[in-house]
Amino acid sequence: MSRATALTLVHIQAVIDGGGQIMVGTVAPIQGAAVAHDGKQTLAMLRRRPREPIPDLLARLDVAIATAQSTGSRIDEINTASSDTGYEI
Repeated sequence: MSRATALTLVHIQAVIDGGGQIMVGTVAPIQGAAVAHDGKQTLAMLRRRPREPIPDLLARLDVAIATAQSTGSRIDEINTASSDTGYEI
């Protein structure tokens, strides 16, 4: 990803500017999660891919936010059938 692309995370910025939050880190037991919440609902919950650079994870989160806002379809890579813990999306 180019530096210019990394700086154009407009959907992430809009969520934060609108009073929402972005979390990148551990959602136990998952290390490497990225979550976007707009203050009312969770828009996306992503799991970092093996050796995925953080800028690429943030770019995927930005796209997931745009998708959730335009279609109402939320991406959830955290709650899987094999997961023993559930998180609300």
